[in-house]
Amino acid sequence: MTPAQMPLARPIRRPHCLQCLTLLWVLVASVACTGQDAPPAPPAPPATPVVASNGPTADSIDADLAALELKTDLDEATKARLVAMLQQAKKTLQQGQSQQELAKQYSQMIGSVAARQAELRAKLDALAGQEPKLAADLTLADATQNLATLNAELAAASKQVTDLTAESARRRTRLTEIPGLLTAAENERAEVVKQQSQAAPVNESAIESQTRKTLLATRAEELSTRIESLQNEQSAYTATVDLLPLERKLAEANVAQLRRQTDLLQAAVLEMQKDQVRATAANLEQTVNAVPVNLRGLAKKNVELAELQKKLIEQAAETQQNLLGVKAAIEDVKADQQSSKERIDAVGLTDALGVILRQQRDEAKALKNKFRPRDDLNAKVEEYQISTFRLEDELSDINQGLAQREVPQLDSDATEFAWKDLSQDEAEWVLYRKRQELIEETLQSQNAVLQSMLNSDTQRRELVLLIDQFIDAIDVHLFWTKDAPTISLGELAVAPELVQWVSSPTSWSKAVEQMVLTVTLKPLRSLGLIVVAFAVLFGRAWARKRIKHEGEEATKINVGFDSTLRALAATFVVAMVWPVCLGTFAYLILKTTPADPFVHGFGDALAMVALYVASRELLGKVCRDQGVAECHFGWTDGLRRHLRRHLRWYTWVGGLIVFPMGLFFEHPDTDVRIFAIRVLSTALFLVTAVFHHVMLRQRSPLYVQLILDHPSSLLYRMRKVLWGLAVLLPVLCALMALAGYLETTFRLGHSLQMTFLLLVATVLMHGLLTRWLMLRRRDLARRKAMELRQRRLKEMEGTEGQAIASQAGIVLEEENAADLDKLDEQGRQTAVVFASLLVLVGIGWIWSDLVPALTYFDDVSLWNVGTGENIETVSLLDVMYSLLGLTLMIYATGVVPRVFELMVRGRTSLDGGARYAIATLMRYVIVVVGSFIILSLLSVPYNQLGWLLAAASVGLGFGLQEIVANFVSGIILLLERPVRVGDVVTIDGTTGIVSRIQMRATTVTNWDRKELVIPNKDLITQKLLNWSLTNVINRLTIEIGVEYGSDPDQVRELLYKVVRSHPLVLTDPAPLINFDTFGDSSLNFAVRFFLEKLDNRIEVTHQINTAIAEALEQAGITIPFPQRDLHLDVNGDGTSLPLSIRRDEDR
Repeated sequence: MTPAQMPLARPIRRPHCLQCLTLLWVLVASVACTGQDAPPAPPAPPATPVVASNGPTADSIDADLAALELKTDLDEATKARLVAMLQQAKKTLQQGQSQQELAKQYSQMIGSVAARQAELRAKLDALAGQEPKLAADLTLADATQNLATLNAELAAASKQVTDLTAESARRRTRLTEIPGLLTAAENERAEVVKQQSQAAPVNESAIESQTRKTLLATRAEELSTRIESLQNEQSAYTATVDLLPLERKLAEANVAQLRRQTDLLQAAVLEMQKDQVRATAANLEQTVNAVPVNLRGLAKKNVELAELQKKLIEQAAETQQNLLGVKAAIEDVKADQQSSKERIDAVGLTDALGVILRQQRDEAKALKNKFRPRDDLNAKVEEYQISTFRLEDELSDINQGLAQREVPQLDSDATEFAWKDLSQDEAEWVLYRKRQELIEETLQSQNAVLQSMLNSDTQRRELVLLIDQFIDAIDVHLFWTKDAPTISLGELAVAPELVQWVSSPTSWSKAVEQMVLTVTLKPLRSLGLIVVAFAVLFGRAWARKRIKHEGEEATKINVGFDSTLRALAATFVVAMVWPVCLGTFAYLILKTTPADPFVHGFGDALAMVALYVASRELLGKVCRDQGVAECHFGWTDGLRRHLRRHLRWYTWVGGLIVFPMGLFFEHPDTDVRIFAIRVLSTALFLVTAVFHHVMLRQRSPLYVQLILDHPSSLLYRMRKVLWGLAVLLPVLCALMALAGYLETTFRLGHSLQMTFLLLVATVLMHGLLTRWLMLRRRDLARRKAMELRQRRLKEMEGTEGQAIASQAGIVLEEENAADLDKLDEQGRQTAVVFASLLVLVGIGWIWSDLVPALTYFDDVSLWNVGTGENIETVSLLDVMYSLLGLTLMIYATGVVPRVFELMVRGRTSLDGGARYAIATLMRYVIVVVGSFIILSLLSVPYNQLGWLLAAASVGLGFGLQEIVANFVSGIILLLERPVRVGDVVTIDGTTGIVSRIQMRATTVTNWDRKELVIPNKDLITQKLLNWSLTNVINRLTIEIGVEYGSDPDQVRELLYKVVRSHPLVLTDPAPLINFDTFGDSSLNFAVRFFLEKLDNRIEVTHQINTAIAEALEQAGITIPFPQRDLHLDVNGDGTSLPLSIRRDEDR
């Protein structure tokens, strides 16, 4: 590699660049023609003279450092700063020297261009006339060793071709960077010269001035040499613009020569091994007749083992050759991938370049088919492993037997023996000894074959993956380019070839043979799939009866959602008869990767028809009489019959077009393939346009159903737009097919079919979800009616907080969440939104590889985010995803809690407070998770900005500490639930009912229907009385006063009788009535009794007071009025005079 091939990453900062340059320069000269003696290089022209400067040198800087260390009048900080400056100057000086050497090397490149070109041409001419030859005295051992060496050299030469291919692009990029680097270096040098010309500061000491000047001088010199190096590099790349293609051509010729040598040597090694095995087999065959009769069986087994070894040698050579071919294919694909990228970047995408890229893609596909992983690899591996185990066991037995025998006085390495002169034991020992050698050699051959097969399979899979990536990259660019000429009448001339290709009996027999091969190699899967096909075929009658039965069940009042699922499953069985049968035949043909184009096209055609028919048959069977659409989804008869009638002809006509289109897509003749695909795809698009028109026209029954389900539907308002898109898009695709965009239309057609399948799945999902919501609403309405009836029959049933709230006229927030009409409307909206999201996501996935606009959005950089070395770019696509995520987060905060309420209400024992708490926490979790996702999409490095978040937290802690405290307290309230919606609480002397718990505060409504907003922090940190937290038994206290002179025992007994007679007063704990105090005008009694619930507490107080008043009145016991004694001191001497009140008679 020349100096021009050095890495670009800051060469001026690498002091070892000179050594690298020298090594790389020698490498290019030596590796350019591996295996040949390179002629001596011509003398280099004199280098550009570099004027020696009078500036600082490394020795002078070292002397300044030593002198600085001896300075005692400098403080440590100043001395450390000056030492750092001198060390930086020394480093800069070294960088300048490296740049100076680079400038010399680039100058030498310019001067040696002509000589180098002549040298390369001479080497190319020498290689062109060279033919690989083998030495006459080449042995098998030498050939094997030479083959390993050649393989290593071939790998190195192939890598050199790849490096030279990349070097061309690197130089082009470098030539665009050098002008900017030159400008920056010249500006920096001008700034340094300006600093050198300025006078020293007044407060700067002499040694500081000298050190600063030294640093500036080294920087100026380094910048000068850097500018010279850049200029020489620019000139060198310009001067050697024709040299690099020659180097690459020479490297490619060297690779070709090495491959020819490798192939020749490989063939020689194989032939030598075969000759050796043939000789061994021939000798063993002669031994069969020479050995004693009782040992001929053993001798025949040795012959069989020799024949096996011969086959293994051939297989090993074939596998090794395939491995080399796969490796060569990988290198070719990588080279094509790199060259295609360079061409697109250089000239852009044109129709001419599109033809070249399609040729490369076709070649890649051919390589993929040629080197596809073997289907019988596992079977072969198992076969070799079993054979290895058997031979290893036999070898172990032979070793034990030979160890127990006495070794005869024979030459074990001899190839011929006088069998008649050998005894029985000696002959047997010789045969077993020979078999031992044969087994060891056979095991080595089997291991070599097995290892080569595994390596080849790994390389094949890597090649397939690389080709798939290459094809995907090309397809993105080729989508909007023509691949065929515009239609003409001359194409009709190839029509007879289509008929001839289809009517060939040989092609159909190959298809049958391919299916038989698949059944043979994959028996379990094939038979299992065939059994499934027969089960679906014969289960169609049962499925039809089941659909009818479930349709009748759907009209009953107590039907469940499982009936709809059973009906849909039976409909699926009926609809999948044709798709399953066609798909089974497609599997049997394609599973073992047929090589014949007709067989492969036949399998693809069956698979395409199966996919095409599946979605349309399923939708048509859903619309049958007494089917899912009628009895479960509630579709109108007009819509069902309209869909079923037109789906029938659309399925048959479209299927008859899709089948030949998939078949002829694999035709080997390009003209025939173009004609067939053009005609058939145009016909299919026109048929699709007609079907879309029939389904989406203004008077279509589809819109009647849409208005019935969703009166304010956006789809109905956009029906004209939908009609235009659905009809004009297939027509546009048909015109594109006629214009020559066949591949584009083929892929668009496939995407349209997948979109239709997605719409069918979405319609069924929406119907199931709507059906489930309807049944849930029915169950909730029934449950609510039963609860209302029970409350009316039994007044005491219900929740305590709700009963008290009802008496006080307080509306709890949970009651709004339980409104059935609102839940039903929200459920329908949720079903529509889920269906819309499924359609949008599915369409984005289906059309993502066809519309590369999203990749373009990813290339639009908006800003950079990050700190330190982790800088990430935020693109327009990231912002789009973030906005989508924000929209979904906002929507989910409202929808998910509603769906949760709909799912758990009536199915679980959770009360209203628990459901409210869980729904609120779900909102918090959605907001937090969604915020993290959006931050991640925007590449916000929150993990690296911890210090900023900490500072912000401290600042917010002072300003928003109360709000944060209330927020956290609200979460604690929802988790621990010391207070729930509907609880009766007393806080700060206020008693009321908790009507709402929010993020910051909780609302308590008192008996006067005044709302008290209490911060959540107060509910956690202050004392709180919850009357209905765990035990709702509560005590009621009534104070009563009777006149003086009343019998306390009589009053107490009377009060006991009244309290105990009330049905809501508990007997355990028993009421407690005490004569409490002597009042100013009455004897005061305290009546304390307990109620089981908080319900009707106010009403019970009224009833008890009324009963006590009536009982006291009947007993003649008076409740006195308050009395006061007034004493008047008229004379002022303390003598009290009676107050006389006379009634005015006149009044």
